[in-house]
Amino acid sequence: MDLTKVPTVRRMCPVIFLLDTSGSMDGAPIGAVNAAIEGVLPELIDMSDSNADNEIKVAIMAFDSEIRWVTGDSDLITPQELRDRWNDLDADGLTSMGEAFNELHNKLSVSHGFMKNASGSVAPVLFLLSDGEPTDDYQYGLNKLKQNNWYKVAARVAIGYGDSNDDVLREFTGNKETVLHTNNPKDLKKMIRFVAVTSSRVASQGSSSVSDDGANSPDDNTQNVATAIQAQGGALNADADEDW
Repeated sequence: MDLTKVPTVRRMCPVIFLLDTSGSMDGAPIGAVNAAIEGVLPELIDMSDSNADNEIKVAIMAFDSEIRWVTGDSDLITPQELRDRWNDLDADGLTSMGEAFNELHNKLSVSHGFMKNASGSVAPVLFLLSDGEPTDDYQYGLNKLKQNNWYKVAARVAIGYGDSNDDVLREFTGNKETVLHTNNPKDLKKMIRFVAVTSSRVASQGSSSVSDDGANSPDDNTQNVATAIQAQGGALNADADEDW
């Protein structure tokens, strides 16, 4: 009898950040974003390493006058790989949110996007941060995105900063309870960490796989994140004096 153990293939848990890097984010806000991403990566690494079933993979899109995948536009990468190659983001230009939504729709594809190796994947986390009004036709991009099966089953969360149009962010998440807002850069750092960790934990603990095209998930993952955020809401204020 061959007693050789067959290695367990872990399911992918995609965590995709859409970060507004328009000119209004210059200064303290983009500094808070950079610090938050650096701060959350060790937690995502630990979360992924300790999960025998699911492996976290990440992607970061920066959008301003143009769209660019900071992590590369061909594949998701591990949090460890992102930590090793991370460079701070700069802020300049307009807020091409509609183009960002359209690009995300293209990447949530099994034929040519990030989900081409998604057999057995759990639902993705889609994290949006913005501090202003879209300067393009965001509805066009969002309407396309809403037809995407991976978007439909995703855990969708958003943070509004400063003069952000939170109504647009709520349109993106489809759930007002997964949209948070702050006007304080220090709180912004904490919120990014809190929301990223909470939503990733919910998604990575998903008990059911999603089919290759993202269809037929039995879980309302965005509502699950909303419930988790409500349950842990005190964590945002518990360490108000912490400078991490």
